[in-house]
Amino acid sequence: MASLQTRDSNTIGHKVFPINTDTARIGRFADCEICLDHNGVSRDHALLIREKNGYYIEDLKSRNGTFLNDKQVTGKVRLHDGDLLRFCNVELIFSFDDPNFSDQDSSQTISDRSRAYLSDSDEEVDNTYTVKSQIKLTDKRPVLTSANAAVKLQAMIDIGRNLGAAVDQVLPQLVQNLLKIFLQADCAYILLNDSNSNRLELKAFQHRDPHNQDSFRISRSILEKVAQSKAAILSDDVANDSRFEPSESIVNYSIYSIMAAPIMDYDQSEVLGVIQVDARSTGRKFTYEDLDLLVSLAYQVAVSYQNAKLHEIAMSEKIMEREMNIANTVQRGLLPLAPPIIPNYGFYDFYRPAKYLGGDYYDYIMLPDGRLVFALGDVSGKGVAASLLMAKLSAEVRSGLIIETTFEGTVQRLNRVFCEPRWDNRFITFFFGVLNPTTNEIVFHNAGHVPPILVSSDGTIAMLGESKIGLPLGVMDDTEYPESSFVIQNGQTLVIISDGITDAMNSQGQYFTTEGVLNYLKKVHTESVVEFGKNLINAIHSFAGREPQSDDQSLIVLGRRDC
Repeated sequence: MASLQTRDSNTIGHKVFPINTDTARIGRFADCEICLDHNGVSRDHALLIREKNGYYIEDLKSRNGTFLNDKQVTGKVRLHDGDLLRFCNVELIFSFDDPNFSDQDSSQTISDRSRAYLSDSDEEVDNTYTVKSQIKLTDKRPVLTSANAAVKLQAMIDIGRNLGAAVDQVLPQLVQNLLKIFLQADCAYILLNDSNSNRLELKAFQHRDPHNQDSFRISRSILEKVAQSKAAILSDDVANDSRFEPSESIVNYSIYSIMAAPIMDYDQSEVLGVIQVDARSTGRKFTYEDLDLLVSLAYQVAVSYQNAKLHEIAMSEKIMEREMNIANTVQRGLLPLAPPIIPNYGFYDFYRPAKYLGGDYYDYIMLPDGRLVFALGDVSGKGVAASLLMAKLSAEVRSGLIIETTFEGTVQRLNRVFCEPRWDNRFITFFFGVLNPTTNEIVFHNAGHVPPILVSSDGTIAMLGESKIGLPLGVMDDTEYPESSFVIQNGQTLVIISDGITDAMNSQGQYFTTEGVLNYLKKVHTESVVEFGKNLINAIHSFAGREPQSDDQSLIVLGRRDC
């Protein structure tokens, strides 16, 4: 039998890799038939091929290349007995026959999960496995018998080394190590609980003989009994156990001895899966020491599995956070880059979503005749769905100004668009205003939004157009939005806010409220429109303190200041 063995044990330790298949991948990835645990080795580094006339090596476009007798491999190159293969700093000697190789202590065997399947037949199960001995999970250290202690210890070290790897890398390597530790075993299985089906599903299977192509049935019910009892089991003589009823299924399964242990979570309250080994042809029994060792291994599997899952969750959250940051940048790109510049007028605006993405919207649009459209909207809800509707609103406002001949027609068109059933019954409160800098007249339409607040230089406060507020966009498709108008005087300031301003809450559960906004605006005395807006926002944030923002906040301040 051909094999590869390490030339120098300083890199990955002394190992012998038997070659039992027509093709064997060499690489750092855990499911490679020849796994080389070295950072310089690529995940899929090279391919070893067995053909009728001999063995060949082929590089798989590895990062550091494959070398045969110190010459870089290009294409497919034939191997000869005693050839030296080098993968980065890992050197392996190719041999046709290795007298030190044994199937029992092979460091690599071939995994083929498709040959093992779960049996759902309760009749087969009840006649196949019976608990002869049972132990609860403990924190006892694993017991290593003197025979094969070195092999078992090395396998335990290998398992511990892989604890931080991904789950799909850990399990194939683990079932290989189980066959090194339990020399009686023919087969090793790992089953994990599927969150969707809430059933145990086979995740890794290993048979000691790589040439065995038989299918192996695994009794589901006995595994579920292990999971339900949260206890490890041992039957050391299945065929002759008096508690087994003789049946054809026992003969078909050909199981001589079996061990199974539950894989428990950190606090030992939930079963994550089951680990099982069985002896079908070796004719040797598992011992109580073996069972105790399997329990310890099941604990290591649990730690590895949960660490990997926590890592996957952390990585997913990190990716999601990065994506949301990008989306936040894109959404802010839909808002004005800067306020407009109009003689004798000042502007201030503010936008802060409650989460990464928000449903508030505001915009300034200069018309060809010199008039300025300024709008502010608030989509119901928060987060991704609200932000997508905010983007739709932004586009539809500009489209409506081109298509419709009147401003009221523009608002009515917006309402019809958002009354369509595809928006999941969401609605939008919306303020739409138009400033004529020549006449200083402002006309506006209000679709269920907070009324605009007019602040005079003497502290007089007025909420405008309260009697002409229509329904929010998206409620009824035939809603009318009558026009309101006024002439803004020198020194007056118009404030348009979203309800995230009035709904700002402090640590005592108190809201800032519309009344709070009005009371504060009565006290504001500043010539600068920008300072006027900043002072209002600072007052709101001072009120809320460190209490998390519960709703998106947006604001437009428009003031006339004749020079």
